Amino acid sequence: MFAKLKKKIAEEAAIAPRPGGAARIPRSGSKESVTSVGADSGDDFEKKMLETQLQEMREQSLNLFQKRDEIDELEGFQQQEIAKVKHMLLKKEESLSKTEQDLEARTRELANAKEVLQDARNESSGLRRELQELQQRFSGLEAQRDELMTAETNAENKIAALKLREQELQTVIQQLSVDLQNARVAGSGCEKRLEMLQVEHESLKVEYEQHKQKMTFEFAERNKLTEQLQEKVSSLEKKLERNLSGDEHVQELLKEKAALEQKLDETRQQLLTDRTHHTETVNRSETQKKELEQKLQIATEALKKSEEAAAEQELKMQKLQTELEDERHKLQQEILSEKRQYDQKVTGLESQIAALETAWEFDKTATQHRISQLEKENENLNGSREEYESSLKKQESELNRLKSELSSRETVSVEIAKALEETRKQREELQEQVSHLTSLIKEKDQLIDEKCDMLQKQKEELKQLSQGQTKRVNYHEAVLLQIHQLRSDVEASNHRAVEKEEMARKEIDELKLQIQECLLAREQEKNVSELEESTSVLNDKHCRSPENHVVEQNGEVAAADIIKLQKDNRELEQQIAEKNKVNWNSRKSR
Repeated sequence: MFAKLKKKIAEEAAIAPRPGGAARIPRSGSKESVTSVGADSGDDFEKKMLETQLQEMREQSLNLFQKRDEIDELEGFQQQEIAKVKHMLLKKEESLSKTEQDLEARTRELANAKEVLQDARNESSGLRRELQELQQRFSGLEAQRDELMTAETNAENKIAALKLREQELQTVIQQLSVDLQNARVAGSGCEKRLEMLQVEHESLKVEYEQHKQKMTFEFAERNKLTEQLQEKVSSLEKKLERNLSGDEHVQELLKEKAALEQKLDETRQQLLTDRTHHTETVNRSETQKKELEQKLQIATEALKKSEEAAAEQELKMQKLQTELEDERHKLQQEILSEKRQYDQKVTGLESQIAALETAWEFDKTATQHRISQLEKENENLNGSREEYESSLKKQESELNRLKSELSSRETVSVEIAKALEETRKQREELQEQVSHLTSLIKEKDQLIDEKCDMLQKQKEELKQLSQGQTKRVNYHEAVLLQIHQLRSDVEASNHRAVEKEEMARKEIDELKLQIQECLLAREQEKNVSELEESTSVLNDKHCRSPENHVVEQNGEVAAADIIKLQKDNRELEQQIAEKNKVNWNSRKSR
């Protein structure tokens, strides 16, 4: 329907003459010519005015249809750009997924390499532990060998000590046998001495009895002598009492008395000495008897003790001999068993030491070879780990960059969605405006029909009217002045359009510079967003200024601007696509 209307309006515009094409009436004519021309052209001027208004309305409708087509084209371009952006986003997402998969594969490879390295380290540590255990076992076996050697030396020392003890026991037995013989000899000597002491005791008893009898006899004789002397003394005293006259006789008697007293004293002293000697001899004999009895008891006790000691010594000798024989037998058996065990242990230890030495040498060579292999593998793994880490860092940086790009693209997609929503709203508004303009065009068509009818009526009336030309000439001059003013307005609008075109070109140049900078910084989505913003701004300008375009009598300037902007947008899109291809190829080569 809109296409038919556009065709119809274009045909009518092609058939209708352009405004401003009529020759301007010179003002230097006379009043009569002016009045005559004015009388003839008054109705023509109104008809031309109506035709110009109709032409302007048709041009406005054409401009509106062109703007709508341009808006449709812009929407198509926007959809294409959105599709391109979506395609680019899909490609980026695919590349991101591929890079994530590569990153996951490399992380798995790195994890596997780390596991292999950890297994190798564990194996090397296990081999080292086994080597340490073998060394500990070897040192333990050496310690056991040293212990067995010390046990052998201890056994030999023990055997030597037992032999020395045997010799000592034999010497002790010999000494005990000698002591037993000596005790027996001493016992026999004691018995002989006891017999001698008993004989001496008997002889002493006899001597004591004899001496006692002798002393009693002597004591009796002395008692008799003392009694005789006392009798003589008493007789002499009696004589002295009778013969007191003679001095000589008295002196002789005194002398006899003194001699007798002296003899008496001597006899008394001798008696006392004899008594004391007798008591001493008796005491001595009693003490000797007691001593002999004590010696006899001591000798009997010593004899008993010596006999008991001899019996004990004999028992001890028998026990020691039996114990010595048992110990000798046990020691011989222990020595034989220990020698056998020692020989077995020595042979077993020698075989174990030889086997451990061979195994240790083999394990040492194997572990050295394994350690060298593991060191090489470790170096390779470290190199590969460094490579993986560097690639991982690159992938992480690329991932972060892609995430940032994805987030920016999401923001761009959100902005594009907002822009699409705004364009949809603008489109609805334009549709409303177009419907309003179509209604206005219909009204204008009706007015044009009415004006045509009125023009026909006026033509009929013009034939009748011949007067009032001066008024019409003045009216014609006023109309010419209005036309001149309209032309000046058109020129001013053209000038404004040129200024807008220059501003748009400047903005496009700035956008180009911004797009190039964004391409150098690999911010492709921002370029797209800026282009979308620029297109949305231009759309807003075109949508918000319909009145200015309606006021403009010639809509060719805005259409040219839009076409130029579309060309610039296409060139920028081609540049962006080329840059994307170059960046994609460089990433693939990396």
